[in-house]
Amino acid sequence: MKPIDLTFEINGNTYFTIKDFAIVTKRSQQNVRFLISKGNRIRKLKAVHFAGKPYVPYAELFEFPFTTAGRNSKRIYHYKENGSSQEEKTDERSAVQV
Repeated sequence: MKPIDLTFEINGNTYFTIKDFAIVTKRSQQNVRFLISKGNRIRKLKAVHFAGKPYVPYAELFEFPFTTAGRNSKRIYHYKENGSSQEEKTDERSAVQV
């Protein structure tokens, strides 16, 4: 199953529910909600609210810089169209510091 199969359209834009975004990224719903409210060390996950519920834009799957666990971890990765992940090449000098 491709990630696009778990999306739906609202006003011409494609969105994931929190549950479906968690399934695609292999994270818990609680973790996705945390990324929306607090973010990781790089930025917050973008979301829009319709009728009081948060929805994640489809583009965030490919644009959001996911990080691995750990305070000093420098690994950053993104997801591709088929749902697999691809690690971003980072230089230790250019890594984000907390």
